[in-house]
Formats: sequence, structure tokens, C-alpha cells
Amino acid sequence: MLRKRMSYLWFAVATITLVAACGEQALAPTGTQARLAVDVNLAGTAVATVIVQVSAPDIPTPLVFNLVISNSVASGTITLPAGSNRTITLLAYDASGVETQSGSMVVSIQSGTNSPISVTLTPLTGDLPLTANLGAYAVTVTPSSASVALSGGDTVRLSASIKDTQGNPVTGNVSWATLNPGVAIVDSTGLVSGTGAGTTKVSAVFKGVTGTSNITVTP
Repeated sequence: MLRKRMSYLWFAVATITLVAACGEQALAPTGTQARLAVDVNLAGTAVATVIVQVSAPDIPTPLVFNLVISNSVASGTITLPAGSNRTITLLAYDASGVETQSGSMVVSIQSGTNSPISVTLTPLTGDLPLTANLGAYAVTVTPSSASVALSGGDTVRLSASIKDTQGNPVTGNVSWATLNPGVAIVDSTGLVSGTGAGTTKVSAVFKGVTGTSNITVTP
């Protein structure tokens, strides 16, 4: 047990150093980056920390990410260079810093949307096995196209739905933005108003994934 805890403390120090290196992009290979959403259901386990490592022949220093745990679910978004032979390793620890589950998989990652990936975390103690789901969130904006009159205070309300890698609905806040504020503007709730005749796109962004609606403003 003592050796396990000391190993974890060493790993925590290494994690801090590696995260700093990742932030500076000092050793990350150049090329197209890909984002993967990660979620792990921790219900019924004693897991308090989940760490994701990404290594590859062209990634000399592993990339390290800490997932956020809320309501017995560890989730987050990892960014890694697209390419082949990416080893994705997940490590779970309890509140005492003892490693409880681990698992890894070698995959090819492409830029843009990737097929869902499942990684099984095998228990090292008497805990339960875990399944980590990796992929891209899907953001859908409704309606996908709309018209707004320039005069008369006309507006249109957009809504965004989010699904995880398994197609399950996800609750979260999106960031709204307009491609051309000279044609239309949008507030933080998705309410669109026209500012000039023409067409533009309004987008909803969730953890790096974007959904859009085509907006036409008529005179």
C-alpha cells in the first residue's frame, strides 16, 4: 500500500510537469489536432481521480489530462495530434491516491469526427471494472435555417441539443456566436436579431464542437 501511494505521488509530480509541457506545446508534434470527448461512469466505485495519457512514436512526451468528476461521472475533452498508433491509457485512483483501475487501447485518430471508442478499465483491487467512452460530442441547432425581418423587432429563438459519443443527451451550456454581426447578432440564450439584409451563420459551441443554423435577414 505504501509503495502504491508513493508511486502515485511521483506520478502526480510528473503529471504537473507534463501538463505544463503540453500547455507550451514544447514537444507535441506539429500537424492537425483532433478533439475527443471522454466520459466514464464511476457509479458504485471509490474512484476520485481519473487521468488520461496519450502516447505515440511521434509523441515523445506523453500528453496528460485530468478529467472532471461530477455526479459520479468523469468527463472532459482531450486534444491530441491526429495520426496512427495513438496509445490512450486511462488510470483511476481512489481518494487515498491508490490506483484502482487501468486500461489502454491503441487507435488511429483522424482530424474532425472520429468513430466512438470504448476503453475498458480493469480493476486492480476489488473494485468494479469501468468503461470509458471517447469520441466527439454532436451539437445540433434547431431550426437549422430561419428567416428574420430586419424591421419590426423581429427575432428568432435558436436551441441547441447535445449528445455524447453513445448518442445520449447531455446537459450543458453552449456558447452562441454569429459569423457576421453586420447581418445578425445572437445573445447568450440563442435569440437572434437582424442588423442588415443578407445571410449568415449562427453557431453553438460545446467543448470545441460546433452546430450551426443558416440565418437569412430580409429587408
